[in-house]
Amino acid sequence: MTHRSPLRRSHVARASALVLAVVCVLASSLTTSSGAVAAPTPETTVSPPSPSPSATGEEPAPPPSPEPPAPADVEDRAQPATPSPTPSQNPLAPDRVTPPTDEVPDDRPTPVEPEPRSAPRAVVPQDEAAVPNASRVSGHDRFDTSVAASRNAFPSGAATILITSGNAPADAIVAAGLAARLQAPLLYVRASSIPPSIGAEIQRLGPEQIVVVGGPGVVADEVLTQLQRSAPDVRRYGGGDRYESSRIALTSGADTIDTVYLAGGLSNVDSALASVTAASNARGVLLVRGTHAVDEPTVTALRSIGASRTVIVGGLGTVSAQHEESLRAAGFTVSRLVAPNRYAQSILMAGQRTAPAQRAIVVNSFTDADLAVAAALAAASAQPLYYATEPCTPDGVAADISARGVGVTAVGGPAWLGPAVLVNRSCSAEKDLRQRNLNAAIRATAAQYAGSFSVSVRQMDGLGVVTDVNGGVLREPASMMKLYAAWAVLHKIERGEASWGTMLPSGLDLSTCVYVMIHASDNGCHSDIVHWIGIGNLNAFIRASGWGQTTYGSVPYGTSVLYAGNRTTTNDLVLLLDRLHGAKMISRPYADHLLTLMSAQIWRSRIASGIPPGVRQATKPGALWIDSGLLQGDSGVVWGTKSTYVISIVGDQAPPQAALRAISRTVYEFFNGSFGTAAWYPVEQMVTVRATALRTSPAGAMTVVVPAGVPIEVLDADRNWYKVRYGNRQLWTVVNDLRNR
Repeated sequence: MTHRSPLRRSHVARASALVLAVVCVLASSLTTSSGAVAAPTPETTVSPPSPSPSATGEEPAPPPSPEPPAPADVEDRAQPATPSPTPSQNPLAPDRVTPPTDEVPDDRPTPVEPEPRSAPRAVVPQDEAAVPNASRVSGHDRFDTSVAASRNAFPSGAATILITSGNAPADAIVAAGLAARLQAPLLYVRASSIPPSIGAEIQRLGPEQIVVVGGPGVVADEVLTQLQRSAPDVRRYGGGDRYESSRIALTSGADTIDTVYLAGGLSNVDSALASVTAASNARGVLLVRGTHAVDEPTVTALRSIGASRTVIVGGLGTVSAQHEESLRAAGFTVSRLVAPNRYAQSILMAGQRTAPAQRAIVVNSFTDADLAVAAALAAASAQPLYYATEPCTPDGVAADISARGVGVTAVGGPAWLGPAVLVNRSCSAEKDLRQRNLNAAIRATAAQYAGSFSVSVRQMDGLGVVTDVNGGVLREPASMMKLYAAWAVLHKIERGEASWGTMLPSGLDLSTCVYVMIHASDNGCHSDIVHWIGIGNLNAFIRASGWGQTTYGSVPYGTSVLYAGNRTTTNDLVLLLDRLHGAKMISRPYADHLLTLMSAQIWRSRIASGIPPGVRQATKPGALWIDSGLLQGDSGVVWGTKSTYVISIVGDQAPPQAALRAISRTVYEFFNGSFGTAAWYPVEQMVTVRATALRTSPAGAMTVVVPAGVPIEVLDADRNWYKVRYGNRQLWTVVNDLRNR
């Protein structure tokens, strides 16, 4: 038999008493067909439940991408290679739903062969969890992350281990609440098997007891059978749902608990903070159905432990005013701890501690798998739990950690918590650093090419990085000026001052003219629209819309506005694109209409050719001969794999198109990571949709009939007539006879 220290044996005895009390409570109402103590947790099957609003009832957003894949090479901390998760979270943005995992289940049993119980141990077990000192605790998946946390907190073994399903976040949060009382690490298993890394960690820990949290619906009986090879005492711990499991956890101890923290059971964000704070202050924690009045089982559980005071954690979106008042009516003193968002909530809860901190445990609260591990680690080691984002630590959180003078242990890989979090760099500081780095990268790229450039960039998500190089310099915008005219048309139609069928003096309606003005950059329809609105009226509209450095030059009515002396800045252009992307100052259907036209336009040799294939983009380029040579420009929205941004580039003094492609690539890689070959578009952008007559001029004599399906290169446009190259001839055809390839 392995020798245990007296301290270890006393801890085992206390843990045994706790587990026995749990089982006694369960046995009165929950048994399996074989008589073993067990109860399913129907709501926590293989997939995590959809969480309700967070600490302040913030509305959920669409789910982000699943957990990142395993890395190509693994460092000591088994960090994942940089994956493509959801776009970076803005600390001020609405909360999003926590992602499920996309790991392929492997339910083949993984035997856990323990060392002989009589074999001597190579290490001396300790009784209490150690304060972690690693800057990052992570693995290539949720299972290995739980192993990494266990090794950090229990380097010399543990008398008791908590086991729960890696796909049952509610059970994992309940288990995290037990971590402090049992001084136990939390390890994840699959529904019907034990991953090899978990099996190895169980052997290293050498437990006397293993407590499985969750019913057989999430952790099968066969897993318990495997676990029995590693510990003499394996118990299942689970109620009919997360609320019953939480009540059992609260009432299983013999001690009186005066104060209990209450959290809405559908908000893991609040529940984790409540569990950690309760553990640090030797108080209780309980999950409640907070959207209605308190139920009798909750009141009974609170009274059975002698509780007189309850502290609600979170806002009215998770624990309602009705629930609060019903607690008072039941005779309990009630207070509430609530902050504006989850990050401020983590600061508020850390402030409830009565003991000084030695380490800040930090996690991205959008991943339930990491959240439960972090909560268990923080609870067992008696350290505060904070929330951060992928790119940085929110300013308030960073300030609170700095004020405590402690280091950071980040739980989760770099896909969820980036390098800035490890050094407690605030989001303001990180944003400033990234803006300076992006600006330097753009300048370095532009310096490799002939020409003089203005470049402006705005990130639509994440930290909202904004930078420019000569972005305020007035420049000839070439055909990018057509975006202002198109916006003005949409504005008039939305206000009921015109319709898509409104006819222009040229005989074309607004729908056709806006289409060809964007699709083929037609100059005739651009002039028609500008004169239809009136140059003075259009300039007044532009100023009123906030594009203060943009004007159309003055030319006689009916004259082309191509060389009118139009001026804008790349800063104004990205402001327009920002508003277009966000449907600001214009409704979503109209914004999407223009974005769709920009996505389908046929000149894609600049920004669109500097990003990876398949990445969505909506751009409007332009080129114009001016005194210094051919001006090149392009502006657009790019929906990257990790981040979306708007960009505008103008280069004069005859820059090559390659310069704009290179700048486009630099910006894309800054936000989304490096990539290989960029997107490529054929010279023949369009194809005939039917037997098509090609003519010598617009509406001129027919020279040849081209069959359907023939690729055609478009060279120019004259309103709804497109100039095309067919063989070595330049001919004309009507736009309706062609479609994009």
